[in-house]
Amino acid sequence: MARLHKRIIGLITDFGIKGQHYVSSMKGVILNINPEVNIVDISHSVTPFSIIEASFILNTTYKYYPEGTVFIIVVDPGVGSSREILALKTVNNYYFVGPNNGILSNVFEPNDIMECIEIKNEEYFNKPISNTFHGRDIMAPIAANISKGLPLSNFGVVFNPSKLVSYPIEIKKISDNEIKCTVQYIDDFGNIITNLKANSVSLEDGVFLKLKLEQIEISGKFVQFFEKVIKTSILFLVGSSGFLEISKNQGNAAGDLGVNVGDTITVIFPEVKKK
Repeated sequence: MARLHKRIIGLITDFGIKGQHYVSSMKGVILNINPEVNIVDISHSVTPFSIIEASFILNTTYKYYPEGTVFIIVVDPGVGSSREILALKTVNNYYFVGPNNGILSNVFEPNDIMECIEIKNEEYFNKPISNTFHGRDIMAPIAANISKGLPLSNFGVVFNPSKLVSYPIEIKKISDNEIKCTVQYIDDFGNIITNLKANSVSLEDGVFLKLKLEQIEISGKFVQFFEKVIKTSILFLVGSSGFLEISKNQGNAAGDLGVNVGDTITVIFPEVKKK
């Protein structure tokens, strides 16, 4: 008989380096409930309060984990307020615990969700409950109990996925060859990752595109990898996450151009062919 893998809980937070003790306390709560679980630190470097970044990180990582993995997302500007905390299961058998603040709705459509619960059953909470740390006192113990196989219905009441809070990230076709999109992530290399899915347009290697910011317009070649252009040159490529990126070969595009997460930018194509 094949040996089953240990259940996994993945953590995404905006706690940062100085917040590692927050992460550790969440892990302690989890391990007290399920000592056998494998806890993975996906990222604790989300820019504080950034719904867009948290959505991007979750969307580009969760699918690489085994089915049955539980994800906790603690990027929660509304902690302590009346915003709901949800536990949901997707049709492809992943579990997610986090606030209803737009992160989950940016990753999943209602049809992707098999079951969704608003967490209310305090029997499973860590006590006393802090108004400023629901990650430790509500989300961590719920995720730990999910990893032990408890049904979601134990933790609260049914929540309609169509009521997930929306956090729109702009993407709009302006003309036949212009698309306005949003910067959803910037990595430590300064790569500007947009929310424009590469499979939504057809581009040939070597064509020139333009990036239009508020005051400037910059041209760059669309290439398959960085070394196709000379050092520090602007380039466009499809990144590993499947989105169009603006980069510099061995340079920092975001820093040099003054671009930040959440900024809207316009990409001008020589021709856009919808697939």
